[in-house]
Amino acid sequence: MTALALLHRKVSRTFQYLKTSACLRRQSRIVARHESSFVPKRVLILTKVSRYYFEKLREPNLSESQLRTKLIERGSDYDALITSHNNDRKRELETRSVLEELNIEYRVTNRLTIDRNTFDWADLILPIGGDGTFLFSSNLIRDNKKRIMGINSDPSSSEGYLMLPEKYTRDIRLIFELLRSGDYNYVMRSRIRTTLKGKGIWNPPFHMHEKWRVAGEEKQRVKYTDKDTAAENNHILGFYVDDAFKADTTAEMPKERRLPWLALNEVFAGESLSARTSTLEVNFGDEISWFKVKSCGLCASTGTGSTSWHKAINSLSPQVVDDILKLANVKIASSAKTEDISMEYNKRLQFPAEDTKIAYTIRDMIVGQTLPSPKGIQSRGYCKKLIIRSHCFDAGLVLDGGIAVPFNDGTIAIMEIHPEDSLRTIMLRE
Repeated sequence: MTALALLHRKVSRTFQYLKTSACLRRQSRIVARHESSFVPKRVLILTKVSRYYFEKLREPNLSESQLRTKLIERGSDYDALITSHNNDRKRELETRSVLEELNIEYRVTNRLTIDRNTFDWADLILPIGGDGTFLFSSNLIRDNKKRIMGINSDPSSSEGYLMLPEKYTRDIRLIFELLRSGDYNYVMRSRIRTTLKGKGIWNPPFHMHEKWRVAGEEKQRVKYTDKDTAAENNHILGFYVDDAFKADTTAEMPKERRLPWLALNEVFAGESLSARTSTLEVNFGDEISWFKVKSCGLCASTGTGSTSWHKAINSLSPQVVDDILKLANVKIASSAKTEDISMEYNKRLQFPAEDTKIAYTIRDMIVGQTLPSPKGIQSRGYCKKLIIRSHCFDAGLVLDGGIAVPFNDGTIAIMEIHPEDSLRTIMLRE
């Protein structure tokens, strides 16, 4: 009994110690949380370029009724475009009103008007739109100090995975109250840094949203001859003059270039014409073991991107799962079970946004007697460093589905993740 009593006293003391420690930790977290309260002084609102607004820019000479008729003839829902545009505008006006009441200085811009000085001026980047607007904003943040959070301007039409939950769209003031009280967290999202080596690496970038090719016509590319022209032509793309003004005819340009844009979701390497086979050499960091592959391109993803294109490429549908189980002569009681297996498999494709590994996927890799060379490369996997040498004819290296640079025969791309490149994302409670 004495031994049992002694054991009981030890257990009680241990429990009390753990309880006290937990209490102290909670208190320290509360103190730290309030010490880290953040009241922005300068907010840059980056608004979405809505489809309606974009169509207005494309057809400046059309009246509203003429534009409506043209969009309807194309099969577009004119009323839905107007509604979405008005929702975007409403969120912008509500945000501006809250910032004015709180006496917080702000500026408003979009991908058509943004410039470097405005971006450097702000201590908080606030994209209002969907994930595309958030990605565009994140590409222009070059370190892990600048804070960013996003407001979903139209949750009814945009999932807004990277944006704040829907309830904050309805109560924008609450966002800044929580920031002031320190009731928020940071997620340091990993981003891919890309370094190019070889010839032609200073060719002008382009934006995937621009009309870069016209069917049946000669491909149009801009040749820059001076900085003013470079500024004028790249301003609409959100590119900076120092980055864009690198003519490929300048022999003295360095043979290595670190791209100034960091990819939050993924980097895709492949032929611009999707029907053309992409020929690439792939290396996983040792710079000795190279694999030659032919495919529909290669996608390198972060943890943030693992919920996006990476998941879309690699997901298994219930139909495929059912076919595999039948082939293995495994009987499943119901179709619901097949869907559960599919859902669980697809869920496991995701990994944390802070993870420093790169997930690579070789899309539709051609496998035969001679390819890949040498054998042994998997179509999907993880690595810390990814090196790709292009043997493509007319290819691009595309960051987050937006910014792209030419990536043709002989050019090498080195992709890595560095802590100092992380994106400091503000997260509020669900």
